[in-house]
Amino acid sequence: MWSPSSTPSRVRSRPNSRRLAGVVVAVALVASPAAAQYVVFDPRNHLENALQAARQLESLANEARSLAASPYSHLTASNQSLQDMAALARTAQGLATTVAGLERQFDSLYPDDLSSAGLVDLIAQGEARRRTARRTASDLARHAAELERLGAGRSGRLSGALGASQAAQGQTAATQSTNQILAVLAEDLAAMRQIMLAQSRLMAEQAARAEADQAAGDAARRRAWAREAPPPPAPVFDPLPKARD
Repeated sequence: MWSPSSTPSRVRSRPNSRRLAGVVVAVALVASPAAAQYVVFDPRNHLENALQAARQLESLANEARSLAASPYSHLTASNQSLQDMAALARTAQGLATTVAGLERQFDSLYPDDLSSAGLVDLIAQGEARRRTARRTASDLARHAAELERLGAGRSGRLSGALGASQAAQGQTAATQSTNQILAVLAEDLAAMRQIMLAQSRLMAEQAARAEADQAAGDAARRRAWAREAPPPPAPVFDPLPKARD
């Protein structure tokens, strides 16, 4: 007769072992995707990205400094000074400043042919030449005084432009400061050109007037010597009675 035993048999324990192994495999299969979802932190890659971003920010900052404009500008004052010089050139009252005006003045004041001019005409032309000479000299003196006034603020503008050029931190500001220095030099060149033109007019007037006065004097002398001399008048007394004495 068979009686149950408290110790399980080896034959009946095998299905339980297989079932336990299947459960372990299933748990491993279920847990493996979850393990793949963990984030991996790479410090070296993170540091390289931060350094690259810092370099980009520094490049943008350098570009911004390079494009920054200069805070100093005197272009308005320079433009006004050049306009005043141009207006001054149009106020000449002596020898003309245009080709057409010079041709008219030379035909009237310094004619080549004096054969048909009378003494009255020669005198009138001489007076007109003297007036023109005085006005031309006045033009030169007035131009010199006005250009000296306009140049009073030029040294301050040049100092400001030099200071801005020295303090410039970017290429754009340095270029603008250089252009402002060139603007001051352009003012100087315009002033020199203005005074040289006034001096040239005065020198041309003096040379033309000297030649015209000489020609007018020669013409007047020729007319005086070309006239027929009248016979001398008879004496009012008779010298013969006292000739023996």
